[in-house]
Amino acid sequence: MVLQGLPSAPPPSDTLRLRAIARPPAADGRIDSATWGPAQLSIATAQGQVSVWLLRAADTAFVAVAVPDRSPSWADGVAVCFDIEGDRATAPAHDDFQWSLQRVLDSSVVYRGRAGRWEAPRGDPDWRLGGARAGGGWEVSGVDDGTVWSFVLRLDPSWLDGEQGHRPGIGFLIHDDDPNRWYSWPLVTTPAGAKLLERTPALWVPVE
Repeated sequence: MVLQGLPSAPPPSDTLRLRAIARPPAADGRIDSATWGPAQLSIATAQGQVSVWLLRAADTAFVAVAVPDRSPSWADGVAVCFDIEGDRATAPAHDDFQWSLQRVLDSSVVYRGRAGRWEAPRGDPDWRLGGARAGGGWEVSGVDDGTVWSFVLRLDPSWLDGEQGHRPGIGFLIHDDDPNRWYSWPLVTTPAGAKLLERTPALWVPVE
């Protein structure tokens, strides 16, 4: 999901807050809404409402996502876009990351911004996560029961520090292979839609 050359747009005014929980989410990536409470975000898709939780246990952050989808495909995916420094750049920079997490986690990619573009790991466009489930300060796990697939992304405290008083920013993109459609949060009401959100950290929402 590497897109280029799209214009900027005004930033959103929302702020998301991590919800404190007593214990970290289970290591298998399962969703525990009874313990976590209602999702902070609900994103409407053709197959139902995608639920997103932003959680904190001790000093570690967790992004949990549950996607209703009864037509499994390796192309189903969720991108978690994260601006570490919170500088709200107009194009991906070195402090911007994109976890492009597929329903089949082995096919996932983690991109980093470089000179206004998304760069694949080691400069290799064919790189995929494979059996690895972790990197520098992050770890992901997931599960799929055929009707709902979900994952939990764990982030070390350093990802949440921000810089010079700015808070980190976050945005979400969802791809459903059946139908072949993109959805985003925050919603961008321009013809470019989700593609614009992916390319514009200035549109991502601050996290506290």
